[in-house]
Amino acid sequence: MKALLARALAALERQLFGLSADEIRYTIDDVRSEIRATRAELKDEIAALRREIDALAGREREPQRDGEPTAEA
Repeated sequence: MKALLARALAALERQLFGLSADEIRYTIDDVRSEIRATRAELKDEIAALRREIDALAGREREPQRDGEPTAEA
């Protein structure tokens, strides 16, 4: 009897929402994992950009040769 009611409830949820509660839960977990992966990628990209900026800033601070202008930001 419980299985029949569970299937009827799942069918009703699917009719009303287009997804069952279990499918919604899995979908939310998928979205969370995608957000975590994207966040990790963005952190890596930001770290790479910071390294590039630091490298460029280091080049600008090189000692000046006679008669050459200094680079200013």
